[in-house]
Amino acid sequence: MTDAPETRPALVRASLLAVQVLFGINYLVSKDIVSVLPPAAWAVLRSSAAFAIVAVIALAGRRRLPPRRDVFILAIAAQFGVVLNQGLFLEGLARTTVGHSALLCAQIPTFVLVFSVLARQETLTVRKGLGLIAGLAGVAVLLQADRFRFDSATLAGDLLTLANAASFAVYLVLSRRLMARNDPLAATAVVFFFGALGMLAWGGRSLGGIDPAAFDAGLWTAMAYAVVGATVATYFLNMWAVKRVVATRLALYIFLQPVIAAALGVALRGEAVTPRFVTATALVFTALLLRDGGPTLRRAK
Repeated sequence: MTDAPETRPALVRASLLAVQVLFGINYLVSKDIVSVLPPAAWAVLRSSAAFAIVAVIALAGRRRLPPRRDVFILAIAAQFGVVLNQGLFLEGLARTTVGHSALLCAQIPTFVLVFSVLARQETLTVRKGLGLIAGLAGVAVLLQADRFRFDSATLAGDLLTLANAASFAVYLVLSRRLMARNDPLAATAVVFFFGALGMLAWGGRSLGGIDPAAFDAGLWTAMAYAVVGATVATYFLNMWAVKRVVATRLALYIFLQPVIAAALGVALRGEAVTPRFVTATALVFTALLLRDGGPTLRRAK
């Protein structure tokens, strides 16, 4: 097997940070979209458009497709990483609040650590455990988990969102070794192909419920961002990064998403910098230092 090329740690960290910024913005954008379009219909449109874009890029670059055995595994991974991930996220977001969604999605690193240990891809160490605890504490402080309550109005959405977090964790663990031996762009095209097929089978009927009058300039802009920025770019960056770092390290950066969303509120909306925000930010960066402070990269095998 060919080793992955040596990559500067700063470049990997920058790609992971970019993913969290794109996803952090996507919470607000997606909430606006599913308030206008049926969640299942938007999931179909999003996955289909993303596949079309990635397929054109991969074909233009004459990228080599993964071998048949890996295509089969990628097809399975796509059901977790695209169909269940996007479908459950959008259905859950339509039924709960942005704050609840961000808090529950922030449990992805917890699921990744558990699944990675069960799959024997990683071992549980004190440093990893402390990093996970610090990250969870930071997110809990920022999103006021002490005031979080399951209630009948959001329970269905909260449970769907939690299932989304688990499904994406399974996807990261499944795809890690595949990305180590395949071209990330070609592998992403394969994932999106099977993801789009699965999404069409699941939500295709909902396309008939779309109101053409809803497609104004604002909706088109939001949709373009969600497809290009929060889907194509993030999946490609994640796949490129997971080829160079273990899944738990990649997942730990997800703790940054609510911090970034709050920081954007401070920068763009003039929101106040509160002690809660400062404390949460410190805890999240402590988590990253604990987990990212060891050997930063390893050659993929």
